Amino acid sequence: MVVVLAGATSCEKMNVKNGESDGEGVNVSLRVTSFEQVPFGLSRTRLRSVEDVCSRLNYLIYDSDGHRLKQTVQEAGDEDFGQTSFNLGKGHYLLVVLAHSSSGNPTSTNATKIGFTNTTGFTDTFYYADSLFVTDSAVKLQLNLNRIVAKVRFIASDAAPATTSGVAFYYTGGSGALDATNDGWGSVKSEQLTETGQGTGRDYYDIYTIPRKDCDHLWMRVNAFKGDDLKTGTTLSDKVLDSIPIKRNHVTICRGFLFSPVYEMTYTLMVDDEWDSDTIDFQF
Repeated sequence: MVVVLAGATSCEKMNVKNGESDGEGVNVSLRVTSFEQVPFGLSRTRLRSVEDVCSRLNYLIYDSDGHRLKQTVQEAGDEDFGQTSFNLGKGHYLLVVLAHSSSGNPTSTNATKIGFTNTTGFTDTFYYADSLFVTDSAVKLQLNLNRIVAKVRFIASDAAPATTSGVAFYYTGGSGALDATNDGWGSVKSEQLTETGQGTGRDYYDIYTIPRKDCDHLWMRVNAFKGDDLKTGTTLSDKVLDSIPIKRNHVTICRGFLFSPVYEMTYTLMVDDEWDSDTIDFQF
């Protein structure tokens, strides 16, 4: 749904107090209790905790203009990973929670442009956003997070060059940033780059993007390279793929020749049956 910052029944600006501290205000307790469907590549029987889904959580509080007032960050291994509490002054806020496995935190000062970077990486990402009304009483919320990304999996029919150190996927058409006031849709026309090691016996490669409402496909350049990264290394192969279909909470399977100068590639948009269900609840 679209989050209405000012509330569904009022056109008044939110009354936000910016001077809250750990010792003042009303206590707000949050607990992540479920995610939309089983995460990509994770079986239902292995799902036991929030750490099975993500390695990083960002809890974000915004004012009526979409400016960030407060942020709490948790990493896998932290005590009480998946639940937190803080104090807020009385008023209306926008609460946003992100679950992901990027190596760093997204930029989040603006609620309409919460962005991940090529450096921190793009991963399976879940999201919660809703208006938060704080009065005199403590607030306790159990949160269900929804997936906001699409995944593309490449299954190569050919082998990468023998001296390959890694494979780089540069792509446009999706977004690395989301709009928390508009159901988590992509809000920037990003140029995304994902580099992955070649590894031994590797038979597929995965990339993620946040779909935009105005685009349902990706343009992509795939390069095998030798060296530490594509920028400083030597390019060994070059393949351009156009019009790869994407859909939020779906996987696009791409099969074909990824490294050799053969342009055969087929696409299959799918959701495995074990993902095609309601939320999966955690009890811990």
